[in-house]
Amino acid sequence: MRRTKQDALQTREAILDAAETLFYEKGVASTTLGHIAATAGLTRGAIYWHFANKLVLFQAMQDRARLPQEEFFDEQACAGRRSLQDLYENTIEALRHLERDERTRKVLTILLFRCEYVGEMQDAMIRRTDAEETMHKAVSGIFAAVQHRGELKHEWEPKEAATAYVCAVSGVISEWLRSDRGFDLTGVGTRVVRSVIAGFACAGARVACLEEKAQTGVVADAT
Repeated sequence: MRRTKQDALQTREAILDAAETLFYEKGVASTTLGHIAATAGLTRGAIYWHFANKLVLFQAMQDRARLPQEEFFDEQACAGRRSLQDLYENTIEALRHLERDERTRKVLTILLFRCEYVGEMQDAMIRRTDAEETMHKAVSGIFAAVQHRGELKHEWEPKEAATAYVCAVSGVISEWLRSDRGFDLTGVGTRVVRSVIAGFACAGARVACLEEKAQTGVVADAT
């Protein structure tokens, strides 16, 4: 019985591995369950034994990866971390995680560039939307705390600052994935994040990442 269960788990993982590879290489719309079965060396019946349809299979593939928005910007990750320096550190860790973790990188590429969210795949958008909302809520909370301490420039409201920040970080990640890792994500991302944070920090705000960079004469005055 134990062997049978282990075989079933191995078959399920083989299906998910094949789906991840084909969705990444061919796109979701162009990949059929027959393609996945052939790549995994299985029959279509084996696919249906584990997954009711392509959407369920797609969602299971997603579930094997932790998106950076979820890993570094959920309520637990940001608990007690309410400064611009904390925001900087969380973001750089998220970028490093994305560079290190091939599965996360592939799944995020599929979500952003390889899937048309229409027809049966419309519900596949839920995971991506939830992750983005989780990140926006966490970053808004950080900016609200920064504003409360008088460290946020007066022209910014926390929600607007969060929107601008998420757009900047997401843009760097999207371009890195679109260009097939065409530049140093952490290196470029670090400079972008520092510059963006400098635009939010009011005069007198103590932010270690800005002070460190200012010593080299690279970051402009944050006033």
